[in-house]
Amino acid sequence: MASNLIIFSLLSYFICSWNVYSVDGLSLEDRLQQLTDNYIEIKSILQEKVTQLEIKDARLEALELKIQENHGIREDLIAKVSRLEAKVQQQQLRLNALQKKQPVSVSETDFKNESRVSNGMPTSCADLNDMGHTFNGFYSVKGASMMESVFCDFTKQPNDPGFQEFIGLIEVKSAPAIFYVQRSSSFTQINTPVPFQVERLNVGGAMNLSSGIFTAPVTGNYFFSLSGTAYIPATAVRLVFTIGLYMNENPIAYAYADEMSSDYQYETFSLQSTLNLIKGDQVWLQISSMETGVYLYGGDMGIVKMSDDQMLHPIAPAVNKNHLPEDARHVKVLETKEFQSFLNEVADWRD
Repeated sequence: MASNLIIFSLLSYFICSWNVYSVDGLSLEDRLQQLTDNYIEIKSILQEKVTQLEIKDARLEALELKIQENHGIREDLIAKVSRLEAKVQQQQLRLNALQKKQPVSVSETDFKNESRVSNGMPTSCADLNDMGHTFNGFYSVKGASMMESVFCDFTKQPNDPGFQEFIGLIEVKSAPAIFYVQRSSSFTQINTPVPFQVERLNVGGAMNLSSGIFTAPVTGNYFFSLSGTAYIPATAVRLVFTIGLYMNENPIAYAYADEMSSDYQYETFSLQSTLNLIKGDQVWLQISSMETGVYLYGGDMGIVKMSDDQMLHPIAPAVNKNHLPEDARHVKVLETKEFQSFLNEVADWRD
């Protein structure tokens, strides 16, 4: 539309110029040449204008594309701002919750409590809260005798129901203390720890083979198992062999073998006991009493350490088959009071 208007204006200009030239008395050739020059000049001007318009159109299209791109960027920014606002709101809610938990001022009692917790192990969710824990979840705290697992809900106040929920006790694994030792020759000393000669297993090194004394490496429950053979000569009266399990010079349990026969016998005995030992406690076997001619022919001893809530899986010590007769008798195990009663009965029989 703009080009047509320009061409119309040029034609009008040529007509007016023709009239003027005719008045001036110029020749036809001069006027034609003048018109040609004017046409060329105007065409050049118009071409320049068209080029400028094309450049402006290109710039306009580029601006439109830029506007569209900016519109997309704006939409993305709006979405990001919305997400950031939501996160800021969440953080503000958490901050408000934490501010409710924080005391306005720190008293001397609070300072002492904080020092107590920081210098030791936490015993509750309240201690964990004082130490700065804020995330809900499962935590391990120190109980009266064992580690405990608790669930802490730090969105609640320490006095609110559900702030701390007890889950259960935690078994703390420690270094194992397991041994299995044997004695393959006779032993005749009484009231003396029985030494052993063969070490089949001694995990942890708590069993001293030469002294026969076991020293508890850590506090815990220990299962002891003993079996052996006693030699009893031919006799017209009942002969008794007694061996005991001792802890720190105190008798814990006894096992015995007895026989009255016209021929010598190899009588078997066994003893099992579960003890709660403190680190450093010592346990051993010793012959408590035996008749003339009776002696320990051989034996085995084993142990396994257990935690308080672990099922008992003792190591079963195998008695040397070469020490056992075919008619091995039933094993009897007596505690201290029962054993004393048995000795009284034996005395009555002999009388």
